[in-house]
Amino acid sequence: MKKVVCVAIIGKGNNPLFIQEFATGLTDENKLKLHYIVHCSLDIIEDKPGNTKKLSSELYLGLLYPTEDYKVYGYITNSKIKFFVVVLDTSDIKDSDFKIFFKRLQNLYINTTSNPFYKPNTKIESTKFLQEVINLAPSL
Repeated sequence: MKKVVCVAIIGKGNNPLFIQEFATGLTDENKLKLHYIVHCSLDIIEDKPGNTKKLSSELYLGLLYPTEDYKVYGYITNSKIKFFVVVLDTSDIKDSDFKIFFKRLQNLYINTTSNPFYKPNTKIESTKFLQEVINLAPSL
């Protein structure tokens, strides 16, 4: 059973840069529900005290938003790019595994956005990036 349901990257202006669902057979309604869950998690990050005031050495935010079926974990970069992973509620993944996952995802993001043909703060449409995220997802 796959544990990762969705991976999302949200830009500085809270615009979606990348959202990929991994569950098979999702209806449009279920995909919309995942987008809503990510957006709710975004609100939680914005409400965390001290989040926007100073740079932090601890970028992993931990569990942000538990629902009936899913748990959402978050990570924010010093440049205010936000990473989310939505996993099944039944998953028993350690925080250390999430930290490793987010570091790898951030490295993929940096490599992709460092491309001179990528326009900053726009949707990531690279098929190579998508494939690397698909390969990374089972690592949780």
